[in-house]
Amino acid sequence: MEYWKLVWVFVLAFLFGGYQSEGCWEIEKAALLQLKPFFPLINDEGISWGKGNCCRWNGVECSTSTGRVTRLFLEDSSVEVYNKDIYQGWYLNISLFLPFEELKSLNLEGNNIVGFIHNQELDNLKNLKELYLNDNKIESLQSKRELRLTKLEVLDLSYNNFNSSKFSSLAVLPHLKSLNIESNNLTEWSYIQGKFKCFE
Repeated sequence: MEYWKLVWVFVLAFLFGGYQSEGCWEIEKAALLQLKPFFPLINDEGISWGKGNCCRWNGVECSTSTGRVTRLFLEDSSVEVYNKDIYQGWYLNISLFLPFEELKSLNLEGNNIVGFIHNQELDNLKNLKELYLNDNKIESLQSKRELRLTKLEVLDLSYNNFNSSKFSSLAVLPHLKSLNIESNNLTEWSYIQGKFKCFE
């Protein structure tokens, strides 16, 4: 009899723990709601932002053990997406992503982004392993110093407005394995060639 009581205690503890781990951190939920005005098209299908557990919202994935946001899929969700031909683009404040302490993958593809406000703050996304900035209008990632996303493994900069002089900041990405620079204004990038798998 005592054995079954112990089993039930473990089952209940597991269920309660699982429920807790699927919960949404309030600080991250608030941060997602701050992002919502910039990416309103994220609500087109599925669970809209603002309803219930933020780990189940469109484009959001969380860790099953900590409940923290680990991946954000915000591609083609900017309010300016439908105005690409007439709009000159917009600047994203990257500090809006700083509350996501366990963020490992960020997809900002196709949002008509020109650059970043206070772009040096990209460095503070210290756990980021994948960054997708393709199909935007970005010319530079850093203006004042080198880019130091020390855990970054995958970087997609294809279909932007980079030129060769804008790539010196990539030399200090020690774990970068894959770089996509297809369809940019590049004439020379020999100083980064051979460092990692590169698509041009």
